[in-house]
Amino acid sequence: MLNDREIEYNVAAGRIISENYSRDSLTPNGYDIRIGDHELDIIKTNSLFFISSLEKFNMPDNIVASLHIKSKYARRGVFASFGFVDAGFIGNLTMAFYNFGEEFRIKRGMKFVQIVFYEIKTPEKNYPGRSGNYQNSEGINVKSPED
Repeated sequence: MLNDREIEYNVAAGRIISENYSRDSLTPNGYDIRIGDHELDIIKTNSLFFISSLEKFNMPDNIVASLHIKSKYARRGVFASFGFVDAGFIGNLTMAFYNFGEEFRIKRGMKFVQIVFYEIKTPEKNYPGRSGNYQNSEGINVKSPED
């Protein structure tokens, strides 16, 4: 797992987060992803909603990441299920959530999800080498590759 110093080193080298990095989002063992596509939205109870990351990611071939909803939103009844951010992925992340709790507001720049980075000891095929379906994503992308 990369610590804050290792994350900053990679960002300075143009890896991991290539656009819209904020030192204020850095945590001891991760980074808080900010909402990038909403000016101000009301999230209703019992609703599915999507956000994209304000940050653009540029994952090198030897680093993957996992996503975790920030606990303050989980405690409000927001549920999310995430996959890994693969080595070699480039673009904004699209994330899906379901609000089981009370109505609340989101806006651009809010910290909503934490990303944690892991180094791969022996990289093989990276994201574009395997599938690359969402490579260079911008904004919310909910269309599956089969559509």
